[in-house]
Order: sequence, then C-alpha cells, then structure tokens
Amino acid sequence: MVGQFLDTFLDIWFDMAPWLLLGFVVAFLCSFFLSDQWMRRHLGGAGWLPIVKASICGLPLPICSCGVLLVGLALRKSGARKAPVCAFLASTPQSGADAVLISWPMLGPVFTLLRLVGAVLAGLLSGALVRWFGVAQPPPKETEDLDASCGALCACHHHEPDHPHHDGEAHHHEFVSRSIRLREAAYYAFVHLPGEVAGFLLIGVLLAAALEVFVPTGVLQGVSLPVAYLLAVIVGIPSYACSLAMIPVTVGLIAGGLTPGAAFVFLACAPTTHLGALLVLGRALGIRTVCCFVVGVVVVAVGMGLLIDFPLADVVCIPSATSTGEHAHSHLLGALLCLPLAGLLGYGVWRTGHLPWHSKH
Repeated sequence: MVGQFLDTFLDIWFDMAPWLLLGFVVAFLCSFFLSDQWMRRHLGGAGWLPIVKASICGLPLPICSCGVLLVGLALRKSGARKAPVCAFLASTPQSGADAVLISWPMLGPVFTLLRLVGAVLAGLLSGALVRWFGVAQPPPKETEDLDASCGALCACHHHEPDHPHHDGEAHHHEFVSRSIRLREAAYYAFVHLPGEVAGFLLIGVLLAAALEVFVPTGVLQGVSLPVAYLLAVIVGIPSYACSLAMIPVTVGLIAGGLTPGAAFVFLACAPTTHLGALLVLGRALGIRTVCCFVVGVVVVAVGMGLLIDFPLADVVCIPSATSTGEHAHSHLLGALLCLPLAGLLGYGVWRTGHLPWHSKH
C-alpha cells in the first residue's frame, strides 16, 4: 500500500510538472503585460459593461483564492463598484491560466472549456445579483479617468510645469522602467506565486493519491445525485482551497465514483468561496452583497454540473490513468522537470514563507 501510494504520488507530480512550469511562465507574461492601472480603468464605473469586463478579464490571471481577495479589495478601494468586484472575485479563481493548463490534460478539454464558461457565467450572475439586490453604495472614490495615451506603463506621480497634459494641465508622467516591471513580474511568477501555491499543491496531491489508493473504486457511486451536489456545495463553500491543488483531488473524487457534474460543483465552489474571504468581504462590502455573490457562484456551479451529468454526459470524457505510450512519454518529461519544479516551489516557500497553516491572508 505504501509503495503504491508513493508511486501514485509521484505519477501525479510527473503529470503536473510540465504544465505547472508552463503556467508560471504564463503568469509572468500576464503580470508583465497587464498593469493594475489597466484593470482599475476598465473595472470602474457604473452599468453592465464593467461587470462583463470583470467576468472576462479575470480568466487568464493566475491568481488563486487568497490573492484574488486582495486584488478585489484593492479594485474596490481604487474606485470599482461592488458588482464588478464581485464578478471579478467569482470568475478569476476558477480559471487562471495555470489552472487551465493543469486541468486540460487531467480532466480533459471539454471539462476544462466548461470550467471557463462556468467561470464567466458565475461572474456575470454574481455581478448581476449584486447590482439588482445589493445595497447601493458608491465606491470609496471614482476611478480616475486616465487618458488613452498614457498606456499601461504610465503613472502620474508628480507635476512639472513644462509638461502640458489634459488641456494644458501641468502633469508629469513617470514611465515605469521596463526593467523594474520585468523584475517585479519575474518575482511574482517565479517566487511569490510558487511560494503561495506550494503548500496547497502538496496537500492536494497527497489527498489525490490517498483517494486513488485507499478509497475503493466506485465507493461514491452509491451516493444519490442530490446528496452529492449538496455535499459538494456544503464542503466547497467554506473550504480554503487553491484551484491548482483541487484539480488532482477532483480527479481522485471522480475515480472514487463521484459524478463529473458533482465534482465540477466542488471544483467551482472550493477555490472561489472560503470562510475567511467571506468574512472579510462581509465587512468590506456588506452581508447582502456577499450573499448575492455566493448565490451566483452556487447557482452557476450546480447548473453547469447538471449540464455535465445529463445532456453532455457522453461528451465530457475524463482521461483515464492507464499508461499509454503518450502517457509514458509525458511521464518521462515530467520526471525530468520535477527537480527544477521542486527547486522553484521550495525556493518560493523559503523566500515568502507562504504555507497553508501560516497563511498571511
């Protein structure tokens, strides 16, 4: 049993290693090219457009559940209204580029695409519910109307009388050095992010290996569908989980007999809502707003789960764990990349001190 557990544990890491490393590279590119000012500009203001933008622009961002809360609160403080903030918080943790890269080979392309669709719908519904039923409250300050010529690398820090801007106003725009942004993006993608997710990844892979080895195949098949969905919601909402770490756990749950739809519900709820974040959001945005946010996430998750289990049951195919030639080839690549991945994760933990039981968020 112990030997089988270790083999399964290593197999999961070998499967994930190439995609994790590629995910960190994508995180670097997103961090370098998408500035905070760009996000504040497009997520501020009233109406439906900021909600739609917030639901979509969060898709590629590799921010997990702990980091997205800070980004959402920063957006709120910078002038974004409650509805787009909640839309951003609902869609982003479910669909980061790194999570998609891991989900594609482990859960299949159809399941992964449905995750992206569900993330956008969750953002739209959560934002809509907050706009319709949330307490109307203006943001702390309206988003600054930045001139289109400023670009993503421009930040107004001080004034110079000989630098005309905005119809004669004397503003000096200090362009942030590309080398500084390059270093900051590299630190985030290759130090901060690995340190932030390393502990949760380790726990998630341990749980996934334990589920596959110690839980008999099909043990969850006797659970009725309503009970399975209810448990997925009840367990998923308060859980503090990283979207990356939940992917191997989801694979283990499906291998144990849980339907792909119920597993989808758990995978959608767990990274998006957790008790700590809900308490912080309740204080910052109000209890009614948080309730609208949670209802939006749960309704879309259950709806997508039912879609997967019934009309699309024959289309959604979860890859099996059987070893084929292609699987063996990916294992060889994963084995070669596991050492640099372990070094990256270990260095990130050492530099940042991020551990699940010592979370700073």
